Amino acid sequence: MSGPPPPGRPIPDVSPIDHRHARNVILGAGAMGAAAAYHLARRGEPVLLVEQFEAGHDRGSSHGAARIIRHSYADVLYSRLMPEAFAAWRRLEAEAGELLYVKIGGLSLCPPGVDYVARVASSLEEVGVPHRRLRGAEVRRAYPSFAVPDEFDAVFEPDAGLISASRAIAAQIELARRLGAGTTEVLERCPIRRIDLDGERPALLADRLRITADRLIVAAGPWAGRLLPGLADRLRPTRQQVLYLGPDPIGPFAIGRLPAFICKGASPSEAFYGMPDFLGTGVKVARHSGPDCDPDAVDRAVDASYVDLVRDFLRGVLPSLADAPLLRSEVCLYTEAPDAHFLLGPLPGRPGVIVASPCSGHGFKFSCLIGRILADLALDDIPGIDIDLWRPGGHRGDAIGPTGGHDR
Repeated sequence: MSGPPPPGRPIPDVSPIDHRHARNVILGAGAMGAAAAYHLARRGEPVLLVEQFEAGHDRGSSHGAARIIRHSYADVLYSRLMPEAFAAWRRLEAEAGELLYVKIGGLSLCPPGVDYVARVASSLEEVGVPHRRLRGAEVRRAYPSFAVPDEFDAVFEPDAGLISASRAIAAQIELARRLGAGTTEVLERCPIRRIDLDGERPALLADRLRITADRLIVAAGPWAGRLLPGLADRLRPTRQQVLYLGPDPIGPFAIGRLPAFICKGASPSEAFYGMPDFLGTGVKVARHSGPDCDPDAVDRAVDASYVDLVRDFLRGVLPSLADAPLLRSEVCLYTEAPDAHFLLGPLPGRPGVIVASPCSGHGFKFSCLIGRILADLALDDIPGIDIDLWRPGGHRGDAIGPTGGHDR
């Protein structure tokens, strides 16, 4: 008969591992995961949504009061998708019974010698979206807060606006629960250590839990490269810093008087964006660029040098905002893929494992539409969008656009 272990030797953990199985498992309850859960539930599918933190957390890429939504892309491939994305948000608003999109207009700007605005205007023209081309003096007349030089180029899109980000994710999870009528479960605070793809079915391995799935959607954002090592070389988590400024008076920077704006210079590091005060959070301004980071060891304090950099940018574009008090700041994560595209589709050799990452810093506006595509893929339907450019198995095409399909 054996006795206790010798003194100093740790007692082995022999507690049993809990085994669960679900038909549709979604890993990650951010923008893409919540949208996939909503679209699967509205088709009568059971859903297990697994989140390592709490739903709506602020450690990843999907939190915050608002995100910009716009047709204004320099890459026409994404401009072509936006009409369907806007339609997806309208359907969600109708089903949720709440307003998620706020039309405020959007202004794209660039200095002379940069072709960003010309490309945006060309995309809007091709897609047939109303817009107006402006020079610097016209920008100043239309929006007196701006002080851009005469030679600046600009294009205004009246339909651009904001999506209430955190509220949109919460609404989709709530709808998934309501539509699922007991078949939708959200498993929070369940960190997944590894995805086991050696068996017939994919399995998520937590500390004392093993979850197998008939279909697995991996929407893990900056953690996707760790969980799917075969894709790690195509996924680059980056640290993004965001400022919220409180000018006095706030009136010139309120919705209706300040549009959302994107200003791009000659280099990738010279890309800034902002939006008016929304729900009393202050005027949001940030640079669309950041260093590589470890998603589990991110410095959450915004750098003083970064604050100075943003204020220097504002002095040349929105000078009356440049010295406004800093109300608060936050750090979020982008997960970048080559050429700022998405990574979306079945994992090569594992059709039951669908990748839904990354967003490359611009995917939130598409997330409700991508949720529909993920549901199509999980149910072996033909997506209404050609996703060849995004597939993890390699880019097999160079055009993204409507192709017909389910739930249009």
